[in-house]
Amino acid sequence: MMRVIILLLTLDVLGVSSVMMEKRLKQKLEGKWRTIYLAASTEDKIKEGSPLRTYFRLILCGRNCNQIYLYFFIKKGAKCQEYKVTGRKEQEVYFAEYEGNNALVLKTVNEKILLFHYFNTNKKNEVTRVAGVLGKGKQLTKEEMTEYMNLVESIGIEDEKVLRVMDTDNCPSKIKIK
Repeated sequence: MMRVIILLLTLDVLGVSSVMMEKRLKQKLEGKWRTIYLAASTEDKIKEGSPLRTYFRLILCGRNCNQIYLYFFIKKGAKCQEYKVTGRKEQEVYFAEYEGNNALVLKTVNEKILLFHYFNTNKKNEVTRVAGVLGKGKQLTKEEMTEYMNLVESIGIEDEKVLRVMDTDNCPSKIKIK
């Protein structure tokens, strides 16, 4: 009988622990975010007017953060076009369809900075590696910039391909949630 009670208590604690971890992940990911920097293995994919030059606005979690909803703009000429992309989590990677197939990894640095990288495979089976940093402010500290540059290097993108995209972001600050 005592073993059953201990087992039930252990399962209960593990369940609470898992819920707590999900709540912490949701708190870290969800919110209003702005794209500060982007880097890509194929620089043309993130130049102005290109489809992978994303101006983020919002990230929401669904189903215990096993799904994420990414809201961003892409500029086409002078117009900003709004997008909502859904990512589905498998282990630590979110898979989403936008301009092909994407495998996305998000990494929180602190409550104001979120690093991400993804591999975009287009219809021609060409793979572009992208690394970015989202922020709640407009600048990074030296330490945050170092962490971002380490991420860029770790996925094989040259330093000179890092672009500060926030300076060209003139899209609306609010996004329509559908």
